[in-house]
Amino acid sequence: MSFSVNLALLPAKLRRVLIVGAGVAGLQTAVALLKLGLEVLVLEAEDDVGGVWVRNYSGFGLQIPWRMYQFPEFLWPQELLPTDEYPSGAQVRAYIRAYAAHFDLLRHVRLHCKLLRLRWSPVSSSWEALYCDTAAKKCFKTFADYTVICSGLFSNAYVPDYKGTQAFAGLQLHAKDFTDLAMARGKRVLVVGSGKTAMDCLNSLCAGRTAASITMLFRQGHWPLPRSVLGLPIHRMMFNRAAVGMLPPYYTAGRLERAAGVAARPLKRLFWKGLECVIARTFRITSDVRPTVPLPADLFFGGQILDDTLDELTGCEVLKTIKGEVNRFVRNGVILQDGSFLGVDLILYCTGYSKSYDYLEPGMRQRLELQKDGLYLYRSVLPHAVPHLAFVGSEVSTYNNILTSGLQALWLAGVLAGRVALPPPHAMAADVRMQRHWRRKVMPPQRSRGSVLMQYMMQYHDQLLHDMRCDPRRKGFNPLAECFGAYTAADYSSLLAEGTGAGAAGGGQAAAGGRRGDG
Repeated sequence: MSFSVNLALLPAKLRRVLIVGAGVAGLQTAVALLKLGLEVLVLEAEDDVGGVWVRNYSGFGLQIPWRMYQFPEFLWPQELLPTDEYPSGAQVRAYIRAYAAHFDLLRHVRLHCKLLRLRWSPVSSSWEALYCDTAAKKCFKTFADYTVICSGLFSNAYVPDYKGTQAFAGLQLHAKDFTDLAMARGKRVLVVGSGKTAMDCLNSLCAGRTAASITMLFRQGHWPLPRSVLGLPIHRMMFNRAAVGMLPPYYTAGRLERAAGVAARPLKRLFWKGLECVIARTFRITSDVRPTVPLPADLFFGGQILDDTLDELTGCEVLKTIKGEVNRFVRNGVILQDGSFLGVDLILYCTGYSKSYDYLEPGMRQRLELQKDGLYLYRSVLPHAVPHLAFVGSEVSTYNNILTSGLQALWLAGVLAGRVALPPPHAMAADVRMQRHWRRKVMPPQRSRGSVLMQYMMQYHDQLLHDMRCDPRRKGFNPLAECFGAYTAADYSSLLAEGTGAGAAGGGQAAAGGRRGDG
């Protein structure tokens, strides 16, 4: 892999774009770039579009209301509207398929095609991608002027590396592979983790009454969020500008905003402590299991929006919880760090996901400046030292990922069309350093801190819209709604329907055409 020092971040002639991943972000990126008249090829490793929604653990579904999970330019069609406010995974999958069909995207998608290697070709100034068609059991090469990684946040299951796993005679599964409750029939099940996925798996196991025993093992408790607080839906309370004002200022905040944030600290502490008290009372959280991390910091781990099924868990006779950690495996169970033995037949790892960049050559990964706490990018999209490459929906996590990736795709289309001006690389690098310093100061340590924004999605979305010279205030002339109203995809529908920020490919860039280069 070799880059010229003076190679521009954007190609002089843009014909063909490779998109890796046909989940929500990949499909949205395809729509935005097809509007530029570009030739688009989407590689998808699974047998269907939809990413994480193609298949997942038993009982998975949305933890936010469906109104908070919509394509801005394709709101839920009447015939697909869920009867329940919180749709199942199958209902979300049907909605994503409808989006792909509406924009005629399937003809641009190659299913069963897994990216193996992405290599820069200095001769042709393009990307050479090697991918495997797992259905045909053949490998192919393709070339692209530009590549967008849309493999998402949940593509590589993370499983902790414990001693003695080979000696264990039972079954070990990551939660995403726990697709049938029959897998747990008659077994002693150990659920490792305490996040939303763990709670969903516990709900399914308790309701299914198939397991002989269920144990949840966790290192750190998390604050559960009720679907409503004092009669107010949690999304209306938390996903508005007023609630975001209860957090430390965003990394771009000026002196006045920072000073106001300091002055408001007593009010902020009162707000969060009050909310913690309400949650503790709602879920009967006692001092011995009370999370050690304050609620505002814990929200950066993703949050758990729970329904009334927590009462069912409390009444589940075969369920017990243990705060601790696995030390090592033995043939018929695990030894915990305190030396105690736990008999286990089935282990469910609800331990999240990790990022992998193995498809890139070592020199390329070095230019990405990957950190121990994740990948930091300009606007969470562009690596400032790697030309012709972008990430959409892969390096950012918010409480409304479908909206965030849609705005990212629109922003990237504006960049490629020459309608969104980028600062020089050294200024982009300075911005990345500033946000990295801010995240490490504000957010608790975790593997993916470089991609975490969560409630800061409001400021991030505003940032993207400012770059596109669009008004970030989406509530019209209603100041109360602007301050206290929950922002949803519908507030941005006009932007994405029009393709604002995209336009036609310009700036010396060519429109569609050119070689396919596969074979």
